[in-house]
Order: sequence, then structure tokens, then C-alpha cells
Amino acid sequence: MNKNDLVWYVSYGSNMLYERFMCYINGGKFDDKGKNHKPCKDTTPPQAKMNYILPYNMYYANKSKAWDNKGVSFLDTSIDNGMAYGVAYLITKKQFDHIFEEENGGVKPSPTSTWYNKRHEIATFENIPVMTITNRSVIKKNSPSEKYLDVLYKGLKENYSSLSEEEIAEYLNTRNDTAYEEDL
Repeated sequence: MNKNDLVWYVSYGSNMLYERFMCYINGGKFDDKGKNHKPCKDTTPPQAKMNYILPYNMYYANKSKAWDNKGVSFLDTSIDNGMAYGVAYLITKKQFDHIFEEENGGVKPSPTSTWYNKRHEIATFENIPVMTITNRSVIKKNSPSEKYLDVLYKGLKENYSSLSEEEIAEYLNTRNDTAYEEDL
């Protein structure tokens, strides 16, 4: 395949867990929870996978029906001196487009959407764009559900085996600073 057809998609949320990510490629529900995703036209698994530390802070925001109306992961790309753990999957640009739409209820989002309305190029690696998705703005923070945190924990454990349970817990539990107000 031509490198021009590829992208490194970096997940920093629940898609860090390979099994969860593959629901966007193959279709279906993860662990019988949440939305039933449409399969991608190209169900080829990622050609490669690597850990990728993002230079932005991850935070929890919005209200996801799939995750008990609690917050999910977003990136604050307005400041590039943060740190978030990520997993990069080498996929086709068409697969990336499919994931972008599926993360927005199966449609291309408007620029004012409160979900993932921004495709963000972080860098290039081996002449292939390294991309992620987030919101154009820093949106109102909301704490995550326990089941969402559990999936993030499993994704970090699967990919960052050098992290202790305490380090993972500290990372997951400190993403939203103390100045936010949770939606009630």
C-alpha cells in the first residue's frame, strides 16, 4: 500500500484498548455496552501499532450515553506542553475517516459540534501523518464513569506494561484539575 493512503491514528481514550478499537473497524459493540458501530468498508486490521506520548493534556468532558452520561476523553490542543498516553494505529485514511464519523454518531460533525469536531495532525512518522481527533475548544469538563475508567486502565495496562497500577490510577484520576465543576 502507498504511504500516501496511510495515517497513524492516535487514540488517547477507550480506543487504546485494541479490542475496543477494533469495534470501529469490524463493527459491533464492545463488551455488550454502548453503541453498535457500523463496520468500516475496509476491515483490514492496523498494519502496525505503537505507543505514542501526546504533547497535550487529556481531560474528561461531555456526557456520553454509552458511558453512563459521564465524561469521555478529549485533548486540550491549545497548549502543547502537556502529556497524555496514547496508542497509534497505522490504518488507511478511509478507515480514519470512518472512525472520525463513528465517534460522532456516524455523521461528519459540524465545526460547532460538542463532540470530536477536529482532526488534529500532531507530527509525521516515517513520512506518514500522525493524527488524532478531539474538539476544537476545551469543553466543559465532566468526570468519567467507573466503567470508562476501567477500559482506559485496561488499555494502558495492555500497552504500557512498565506503568504500575498506582501510576495508571494516578494518571487516570488526575486528568481533570480541581478547578472544574462537574455537570449535575
